[in-house]
Amino acid sequence: MAEENNKYLFQVNLKGMIELLSEHIYSAPNVFVREVLQNGMDATTARKTIDEHHKGEINIYINKVDGLPQVIFEDNGIGLSEKEVHEFLSVIGQSSKRGDFNEKDFIGKFGIGMLSCLVVSHEIIVETRSLIKDESICWRGKADGTYTVERIDNLEQAGTRVILYPKKEWLPLFEKDELRKNILYFGSALPITIKLIADSETEVLVEKDPVWLSGESTKEELLTYGKETFNINFLDVFPLHSIAGTIDGVAYIMPHKVQFSGSKQHKVYLKRMFLCEQVNNLLPEWSSFVKCIINTNELRPTASRESLMDDDVMKHAKKELSDSFKDYLKVLTLKDTEKLGEIISIHHMFIKALAVEDRNLLKLFVDYIPFETNKGHIPFISIKSYNDVIYYTPSLDDFRQIRRIAGSQGKTVINAAYSFEADLIQQIKISFPSIKIEKITPQDILDTLEDVKVSDDESFIRFEKKANELLKQQYCKAQLKQFEPTDTPAIYVANDEAMNNKNLQSLSNSGNPFAATLQNFIKKEDNMPTLCFNKDNEIVKNLIAIEDDSLFSSVVHIMYVQALMLGGYPVNKKEMTVFNEALYQLLVMGMSNFLGNMKL
Repeated sequence: MAEENNKYLFQVNLKGMIELLSEHIYSAPNVFVREVLQNGMDATTARKTIDEHHKGEINIYINKVDGLPQVIFEDNGIGLSEKEVHEFLSVIGQSSKRGDFNEKDFIGKFGIGMLSCLVVSHEIIVETRSLIKDESICWRGKADGTYTVERIDNLEQAGTRVILYPKKEWLPLFEKDELRKNILYFGSALPITIKLIADSETEVLVEKDPVWLSGESTKEELLTYGKETFNINFLDVFPLHSIAGTIDGVAYIMPHKVQFSGSKQHKVYLKRMFLCEQVNNLLPEWSSFVKCIINTNELRPTASRESLMDDDVMKHAKKELSDSFKDYLKVLTLKDTEKLGEIISIHHMFIKALAVEDRNLLKLFVDYIPFETNKGHIPFISIKSYNDVIYYTPSLDDFRQIRRIAGSQGKTVINAAYSFEADLIQQIKISFPSIKIEKITPQDILDTLEDVKVSDDESFIRFEKKANELLKQQYCKAQLKQFEPTDTPAIYVANDEAMNNKNLQSLSNSGNPFAATLQNFIKKEDNMPTLCFNKDNEIVKNLIAIEDDSLFSSVVHIMYVQALMLGGYPVNKKEMTVFNEALYQLLVMGMSNFLGNMKL
């Protein structure tokens, strides 16, 4: 007994809760339209459980009362009795969809949803006539936490009227055009007739199933709807379906490239009421090249009713929606390869991510997938048709080094440095074992370059010795080679270990007191980057014959930095200084010779 006497009820500061709703739970004040519409929708759904032939309807009236705007949301649903008014309208978070009704058939709850009206109105007036009790009640709720209930003369028919008077700061939300926009924004897909009555005019806003849910719409109708909704001329459209979560909808193919990290805006409806524009975790990452309009009847919303809960049902739904994407692409491989090729050419990065995930799908459209190669962007069917061996490198730096020399040797090299590319290459190797695909490195290219017999020519010996003395300061060694194309005077070749050694060497020579210890981490002394001079190049031929040390030094340093830049390597401050000084020396020598000739 003593324990019972010590029990108390929490006190709720309703004004504070309303501030919490407006600032943290609801993202915008216009959500009151959604909440009132869903209550009207649920009321008519409840009435249909009693009368399956009942035709639900929501009428929204805009009136002027004493010069102030008044908005009335009226439904012909099941209504509420006095007992239900106390139980459901006056208890926050209490659901009116219990007892004899199946809760999954309804969109929301009265409690917190009705409170959203107090964000924009000082008072909520609810007039309701119960279909069951045949009594009419007026409930008035205020932001200070008080409410009144009184019997009124019977309304003409069963149903509920929600009457709102706007706060001064929210007057624009109650204007006809703004209200129409918000009604359509939230309720355009609802399976109910919605009318807007203002200025003695009745406008039917919602009357039939939306194009994207009808199941009988043509592709042209769907594309037209997509253009009107997103203001985009989409490339194509296909249906989406998932048993898990009871999801139906459509997906539109973007007509231009999009970024993986770009904003992913869709339209998501819960029981045909607009919910949100984000579908995090519902669609696979590689699906960013589409915009979706979907309705779910069974996925659960978060407390704010502005996103979906990530649960086991969503995980199953994600897989089924992923299968819808794949089925669409499979159909294209059979019926519209031209459209498939167009989609892949624009969205190949996303298609590659999908192909990595699904090997069976990879086998269907691998020929259409384009790759960046040293010969340009080429579809895989052309790459495999014209090459006995396909080479690839997962390093962008390596690709930049070897692309030109490999091309002169007749090799096709795929740049697999982008996301999913290397994994995709591995999947192709597994799926098509008859296709010979090999990884290639700068060292492989270096090994293919024809050696020059330096010992046979004194000038070659002298050249390599002088060049090595100069380049040693840049942690680089020089070699004479013969290779195509002959218009390339020199190439810079370095594997990962050589580049690491160079970077460590550069750091160890800095002024940092701890830098000297980095020498201990430098691996084999002979594994240095190599500057390969092309013996058959005209500039190199002239360079070999130069006896002037200053001129020789300037040209070697310029060719060194030029080779770095052509290979896509970073040029540090020291190397840039060497380049500028060498260029300055050449200019001075050139002008000196010119002026000397003028005097003669």
